[in-house]
Amino acid sequence: MRSKHLVTASLLSAGLILGSVSVANATDSTPTPVTTASPVATTYAQQLAAYKVAFASYRVAMDKYNAAWKVTMDQYNAANKVPLAAYKVAMDQYNAAWKATMNQYNATWKATKAQYEVARKAAFTAYQATQRVRVAQRAAINSTFQAAVAKADSDFANALAAATTADQRSAAVTARNAAITAATTARKTSLDALGQLARLVLPVKPVKPVAPVKPVAPVKPVAPVKPEHNA
Repeated sequence: MRSKHLVTASLLSAGLILGSVSVANATDSTPTPVTTASPVATTYAQQLAAYKVAFASYRVAMDKYNAAWKVTMDQYNAANKVPLAAYKVAMDQYNAAWKATMNQYNATWKATKAQYEVARKAAFTAYQATQRVRVAQRAAINSTFQAAVAKADSDFANALAAATTADQRSAAVTARNAAITAATTARKTSLDALGQLARLVLPVKPVKPVAPVKPVAPVKPVAPVKPEHNA
């Protein structure tokens, strides 16, 4: 009986040991995970590397572009050194000639206006003098007429005072009327001789002449156009 129990215990112990080994073996068979790089980090590194390559190519292309443009400008400046100098001389001459033309134009117009103003003032002064003379002449004619009328009235009064008959009084009236008529006729004749006062005649105001037309300026040599750089 005792031996039966020992066999059973041995079998149980063996089973437990085998189970532990199986479990251990099963645990050891699980595959180990493999560490991989981040997709984002890999993409950025690739982009950075590509950018550096592209930037280096761009620098090379820009150096070639600038060198080619410098050659073009050097050739232009060398070829146009004399034409550009001649252009500067021509422009200086052109500006000087145009300035002289405008100065002459303005000076002539200024002198014309000054002459007109002198003539206008002279005409107005002469008209005023003529008017003063005419006023004085009319005043003298009227004064002579008034004196003649006053004398006719005085003679008439004296004649009436001395008259004793109707014929004498009638003769005095006739004499007075005749004297006044004669004075009136003399006054009209004198005024007619003066004539009408001439109207003030001013000189014709000058018209500003048409300004000279500016000539065509010299043509400057055309510089080359810098091409666009397509990187």
